[in-house]
Amino acid sequence: MGAVRRLLRRASGAYVGFLVLSAATVHAQAASSTTPEAFAKRYVATLSAGDFAANAALMHPTALAAIRRFVVGVSKEDSSGATLQQIVGVHSAAALDSLSDAQVYARFLSAVLSAEPGALEAMKSAKVDIIGHVDEAPNLTHVVYRMTMNIQGIEMRKVDVLTLKRDGKVWRATLTTDIENLISRLSGPST
Repeated sequence: MGAVRRLLRRASGAYVGFLVLSAATVHAQAASSTTPEAFAKRYVATLSAGDFAANAALMHPTALAAIRRFVVGVSKEDSSGATLQQIVGVHSAAALDSLSDAQVYARFLSAVLSAEPGALEAMKSAKVDIIGHVDEAPNLTHVVYRMTMNIQGIEMRKVDVLTLKRDGKVWRATLTTDIENLISRLSGPST
C-alpha cells in the first residue's frame, strides 16, 4: 500500500495535474474528425465531459500500449495487488490481462485525475484555443494549442503541442512528451 501512495503522491500536484489535463483535454476532440484541429477539439470535449473511454478511443494504439506497459511494470513492484487496484481497479495480473489497452488507459487517466484535488473540475472549465497545425509527414502532424484553466484558484496557461499520427485513415493522438516524462519519472530509474 505504501508503494501505491508513493506512486500517486509522485503523480499528484497541481503541475502534474495540469500536464495530464492539458494532454488529455486536447486529445478528446480529435480522432474521427477530418482535420487535425477538429480532432483536437473533439479530444478536449471528451475530457471536459470526463468521458475517459471516449478519450481512449481517440488515442493511437501505440500510446495505449505504452500506458499498459507502464501499469504492468509498476504493478510488478507490488505483489499485494494494491497498486493495480489503485490505478486500474483490478487486483491481479489476470484481471489486468482481461482489460483492453483502451480500458487500461481510461482507468489510469481516471485514477491520475482523481488523485489530484480539483483536477476534474478544472478540466470541465478549461478553455482551449487551437492555434493550428504543422505537418511533419503525411501521416504525422502537430497541433499547437493554448490552454487556460483554473486549478485550486490559480489560473494556469500553457501553450503546447499535441502530436497526431494516422491509424489507417483517421488521426489518433500520441502521448505527449509531458506524459512520456511523467511515466518515466513514475517508473523510476532504468536498470
